[in-house]
Amino acid sequence: MASLARLWILAGRARQRAHTARADSNPRDDLVRRYAPGRSFADIGCMWGVSGRIAFQAEASGASAVTGLDVMAPTAEYEAEHTARNSKMRFVRGDVHDAAAIREVGSHQVVWCSGVLYHSPNPLLILERLRDITEEHLLLATETIPEVPGLSQACVFLPGLDPRQRGAHQSARPRATALGVSNEFSQDQGYGAWWWGLSRSAVAGMLHASGFNVVEEYGGPLHITVVATPR
Repeated sequence: MASLARLWILAGRARQRAHTARADSNPRDDLVRRYAPGRSFADIGCMWGVSGRIAFQAEASGASAVTGLDVMAPTAEYEAEHTARNSKMRFVRGDVHDAAAIREVGSHQVVWCSGVLYHSPNPLLILERLRDITEEHLLLATETIPEVPGLSQACVFLPGLDPRQRGAHQSARPRATALGVSNEFSQDQGYGAWWWGLSRSAVAGMLHASGFNVVEEYGGPLHITVVATPR
């Protein structure tokens, strides 16, 4: 079974490489420039690895107000950039799962959330929280797994997999360190761990179940970006 899983993942990796060579493979900056001007903009998960970069880009693109939320404290890079830009971006430290944190962020016309969904033990709850604050458009980016032939909306719960099964999933991203996949899962890894492997169709199904309609989709088998509107 692990060998079949590895072949399935490697086939998805090959398709992802072919897709990444296309000019429209990473529309992130274009989407921010298109949707941010004149609108309030929230970046959920704004700190880890990016130090507010998307939020600052939204502000520079003409967003009327910008708020960032993250469970981790502001980084030194974020603080320096905030000062250098004389930024008016508002930062809220809190957990996206927490209704009180979401209330503090408040409703925004455009909500950006990247690299968060698969790090949560409850991705549907995250989407419900995002629905609570999205007035016009959700811009959602997430890592994914290839579609399972004959089984739409498949998901894989990653914690607890044996080393051979983890190795099959790690083969999709051999140069990346994915906590709970590259190594054994531990509760101490918290939101740093990869909790879920979500297929593209599963993400679409979760968005529908949480009150969104998908209006644009980009990406390949291992990473997608979608634009969704609240129903």
